[in-house]
Formats: sequence, structure tokens, C-alpha cells
Amino acid sequence: MKKDEFIKYAKENLISTREARSITEQTIKAFQQSVKNEKIIPAIEIKESEKRVIRLFFKDEVEAYKDKMNDWQAARKK
Repeated sequence: MKKDEFIKYAKENLISTREARSITEQTIKAFQQSVKNEKIIPAIEIKESEKRVIRLFFKDEVEAYKDKMNDWQAARKK
């Protein structure tokens, strides 16, 4: 894959933690728990320091997780 093709693909398919949280409508703690429990798996993790990690997620996987969350919540209300 050429560099420009990769950049185009990444811009269309990868999202930041902030964007992923916005889609799932989760708090920081809830989102971190979802990642820790491997409900949402980062596509890429870059460890900047001991405390800071940059994570990118596949947008379609986050959207699918949101749909599952909606299904779980609907089932709990029954």
C-alpha cells in the first residue's frame, strides 16, 4: 500500500479515543473499562510515556459496539 493510500484509509477508518467515546456516549472511566475488558480493541496503541497512550480505533468496530450496547440496554429494560 502506498503512503498516500494509507493516509486516505486511516483518515476514513481510524478514530481517536475522544471520537470513539463520543460515538459510544461513555464516560472516560466506562470507556477505559470497555478497552480493559477487550469489548473495544484499539487498532493501534502508541505509548508516549508511562502514563500516556495514544489509541486509535476502527470506526466501524466502535459503531458496532455502540449497537451492541443499545441491544444490551434494551434487553435490560424488558
